[in-house]
Amino acid sequence: MTVVQRLRILFVIVTALLTFINGLEVIKYDESILWKLGDNGVHTYRIPLIHEAPDGKTLLAFCEARKYSSSDSGSKYIALRRSQDGGVTWSNSEFIFDDGNVKDGSNLGTVVVDSDTKTVFLVFTFCPHTCPVSETMMIKSEDNGVTWSKAVNLSSQIGNFVFAPGPGYGIQKRYSPNVGRLISCGHGSLSYDGVVCIVSDDHGTTWKKAGTLYGVPYGAAKLSGDFIPDEPQLVELSDGSLLITARNQGHYHSKARFMIKSYDAADSLQLQNVYIDNTLLDSAVQASLLVYNSKLLLFSNPANIDKRINMTVRWSENNGVSWDGSIQVYDGPSGYSCLSLIPNTTLFALVYEKGKVSAYESISLVRLNIK
Repeated sequence: MTVVQRLRILFVIVTALLTFINGLEVIKYDESILWKLGDNGVHTYRIPLIHEAPDGKTLLAFCEARKYSSSDSGSKYIALRRSQDGGVTWSNSEFIFDDGNVKDGSNLGTVVVDSDTKTVFLVFTFCPHTCPVSETMMIKSEDNGVTWSKAVNLSSQIGNFVFAPGPGYGIQKRYSPNVGRLISCGHGSLSYDGVVCIVSDDHGTTWKKAGTLYGVPYGAAKLSGDFIPDEPQLVELSDGSLLITARNQGHYHSKARFMIKSYDAADSLQLQNVYIDNTLLDSAVQASLLVYNSKLLLFSNPANIDKRINMTVRWSENNGVSWDGSIQVYDGPSGYSCLSLIPNTTLFALVYEKGKVSAYESISLVRLNIK
């Protein structure tokens, strides 16, 4: 064996050992813009969502198309783009809901997929800023996002309270308890706030209010430092429990994320199952969470305690007990985000708000690979 051959073998061995020692690596594969300021005559695009469709090959990307200003209130469309090649190419943007020219319109929202009935549900709120009680609305698609139903008002089913779902996605329970249950979690009004979940045990025909974790002081104006859980994203772990990450709006004890566990399929959200994950630094903004497989958990947010900058993806191999690594996707202004698996690949997708001066200049799609 020559010296060169020996060196090559040594290089392979050392590389393998380093990979084993360092664990997983996430690599940015490619990036493209889905929406940007002014597209289709729309002022601003915000609140990106992404999810796999039931057919196992289509990706669905949604956002709020804010017609005349960047305001959270105001009239909007809900915009949709579809991809059938793993996010390489996308259909033209289409508007699947239009709230007209109202002063306080629709806000996304969660996308929930029922894998049994092959139905996609999109749950959103209407008039959450100026109406005494907002309305919880739902549209659905039974053909992988090609066509959508008329909006149905769920408020009479879940009760007359402010429920702003997500933003993000809901889940269908795969493991006991309550296999098959659909769950969408959101937050309440500015005065009550807190995390609230609604559930359906009949494949989305009817919904009911489930677990609630109220802000403190309950029903009163909140101050900096108060307990204000907000804007949750949930996942189901392989033991059937739920893990929820929530925005720490009041910076209660830390500028980092709330984490909430539920062991009864969101029937209850109990204070003793809440903790702060100080690794997940946060300036009080929405974030995303995704189970990549039964052994890997992914998390995304603009990782900065003061500004919405530095979009980062972290990963954990022990269900979030600790975080094993991270990748900085973008170091500039960045805001809300959503993670999704990409069908039939080892890639996963991140959609996020991105800009040079403001985070709200565009919505970008990043595909990432795990080595």
